[in-house]
Amino acid sequence: MTGGEQLNWAGILQYDQEQGLVSRRLDADAAGRRGDARTRAQYLHEAAQWEMLPRLWEFGVQITEDEYQDAGRVRSWMAHEQAAERTRVLSRYPSPPGWSPNPHIRYFWSFDGYLMYVTTARDDGRFVANHGFLTPEWADRLRRDMPGLAHLVTLYERNQEAGRGHEGAPDGTPLVGVGVPEPLRLWRTRVEGVLRRRAAEQTGTGEAG
Repeated sequence: MTGGEQLNWAGILQYDQEQGLVSRRLDADAAGRRGDARTRAQYLHEAAQWEMLPRLWEFGVQITEDEYQDAGRVRSWMAHEQAAERTRVLSRYPSPPGWSPNPHIRYFWSFDGYLMYVTTARDDGRFVANHGFLTPEWADRLRRDMPGLAHLVTLYERNQEAGRGHEGAPDGTPLVGVGVPEPLRLWRTRVEGVLRRRAAEQTGTGEAG
């Protein structure tokens, strides 16, 4: 890619998101062919949850890399929570409360629809938060961009310095029920509003999407 070219983040997002939906539907179909009604129902439930994700590529505007990563975090949170629920529903030996398919990672939603994931960098115990190592500069940016999660950013800064991992942090925000969870609804409203405004601006200036 040359310096003047830009990746089609909207197209990449569409591919990623649609592949996730297709995968769950295929798994449901395979379970149905095996006569496994419980597993089929679980994958159909996951497909319905996947369809809650907004189709951001349909606004006809360019998506930035930051917006693509933001949508990727939401999709990753959903997949993470679905894996835990799938194990709980389908396993003969249900996992204890708070169990996670990956104990090194946590996802947190703020009251105003921002998502932060935190994972340990397993080689040296540092944290990665929203695709960046938790340096003082990155922590300040996270607090500025997501004030509703500022207290968790500070907690993880202190834990990183003391080598305490996820100690003191909540379990994270679960994905529950069949409706759109409130944090996800708020996130959808916010990001869709940004893209609608961008589309209106492009239409007003005669720019192509």
